[in-house]
Amino acid sequence: MTAADPVTTATPAGSIYDLGYRHYEGKRNGRVYAMWSLFVESFRGVWGFGRPMTAKAAPFILLALYAFAAFIQLAFSSIIFQSISQPGANTEGLFTYANYFSRLGILVLFFCVAQAPEVVCRDQRYQVLPLYFTRAMGRIEYALARLAALVLALFLVLLLPVVALFVGDVLMKPDTFQAIGSEWPQALPSLPGDALVALGMASLSLAISSFSPRRAYSAIGIVAYVLLMEAIPAAIDSVGVTAGWTWSDKLFAFSPITSLEGALSWFFGRSLDPESFTGTLTSGDFVVAAIAGAAVATAVLCFRYRRMSA
Repeated sequence: MTAADPVTTATPAGSIYDLGYRHYEGKRNGRVYAMWSLFVESFRGVWGFGRPMTAKAAPFILLALYAFAAFIQLAFSSIIFQSISQPGANTEGLFTYANYFSRLGILVLFFCVAQAPEVVCRDQRYQVLPLYFTRAMGRIEYALARLAALVLALFLVLLLPVVALFVGDVLMKPDTFQAIGSEWPQALPSLPGDALVALGMASLSLAISSFSPRRAYSAIGIVAYVLLMEAIPAAIDSVGVTAGWTWSDKLFAFSPITSLEGALSWFFGRSLDPESFTGTLTSGDFVVAAIAGAAVATAVLCFRYRRMSA
């Protein structure tokens, strides 16, 4: 190269291609719509809709087992009516709106053990939470949408036997319209009572399940917590009765299942069964304990997602 030759500099070779990407110009529905979409997806997931048949087995089998006794009583309503019409007939063995959960509530607990981890564990295990939190929906909205879906599913589980008992009691009476008018006030307390039970059990099971991405660990955690919180107050109270403690019976307010059973008695205006409830706590005290327990569990669930790395 001579001095007269022009000096050329190397420039990076490259091309710009127009791939046709455009910004989204449609309607943005915001957080409420995002929560609603997650709620619908979570509710479908509880029942296994959109998934293989094996995912539907546990929720529907547990639902059928829980409502089985009510439908049996419905099927034999005419025979039952003839037997209880006799003088001196014993009706203590019949299922009623007030005692159904206390007798078969263990199946509702199994429903929570089976389906609550299904609601929250998969997103943690497959690390898809950042996809939710980087959009319009925040962490609290995510937790509340998941909780609302499980609450609604549990409420439907609790409501199905109530409907069967209502139809069965109506069919026992000769006058259908009069029976509906007299039976409706007795069944109506089931709505707020079952709503409180659904909220209490859903918030507790989701709060525990949110601490593990593994379904098995979450299920074991729910069972262990319920068993311990039911057994420890009973053990302390048995010692307290012998030792003359006046405060030991108050610990039953921390038992999740016992507090919900006591709260149901308040909705139906019934006194607590002395064979199942000992001590000085009233049904109103158990209502306060159940509401406080649901509030604490919901707060723990929201706090868990606020502190979760995404």
